[in-house]
Amino acid sequence: MKNRALIIILAVLLAVCGSVGVFLYVRAADSRAIAGQQAVTVLVANERIPAGTTAESLMKLVDRQQMPKSTVPENAMSELDTSIASLVTSSEIAEGQLVTKSLFTEQASLAKGISIPDGMIAVTVPTEAWQRAGGLIQKGSKVAVFDTFTVMEGQGNTPAGDGLSKQYERNQSTRLLLTGLEVLSVVDEKKAAEDGDVGKAIVTVAVKQVDAEKLIHGQQTGTLYFALLGGKSEITPGNGVDNRSLFGN
Repeated sequence: MKNRALIIILAVLLAVCGSVGVFLYVRAADSRAIAGQQAVTVLVANERIPAGTTAESLMKLVDRQQMPKSTVPENAMSELDTSIASLVTSSEIAEGQLVTKSLFTEQASLAKGISIPDGMIAVTVPTEAWQRAGGLIQKGSKVAVFDTFTVMEGQGNTPAGDGLSKQYERNQSTRLLLTGLEVLSVVDEKKAAEDGDVGKAIVTVAVKQVDAEKLIHGQQTGTLYFALLGGKSEITPGNGVDNRSLFGN
């Protein structure tokens, strides 16, 4: 009888320990879930906010909303503090977009709604629609720039410097000039007609000084083409093609 009673007591103790263990595990899991769903306050644009908007003016254009902490980026703002008091928005903020600290920049680096990255300068090139991927290139696009030019006689792929000669005996070449440039703005010289016609526009890109020199020189001595880059575009610098090698000869 004593052995039987001891066995019963041990069984009861094991059952109690197991129940306690399950309870503690479930409680810990619930705590982790609650922590992940903890609500935090964020600032959300209640309408489109143009680039160059001051922090003071921004207060009237945002709402405070509650969102799960696990879905909010680390630099999301819950209030407009003194760290951005003298800053302005570096780009347009869409309606419903979270306001983050990365969206602000110094007023001095902004020109007519364009935020120029640190260490870069803005260079503008006039283009036709067919020189900018049929008008598909927009602000924020990443582009490669190709240069088509008349070749200096006896100098391989060196530009002659006189633009695109129409003399059939002159050799011409097309080469990759620059790649990975960020487009800061695309401004139509004349608004597109209602029929969707896309014409001339000026494209402004952010470049280092050395690339600015190449871009300006290429514009003066040849014809530039902006190619729209995708996330997996493969661009390799090389000798390009000329009239003689166009068909692989």
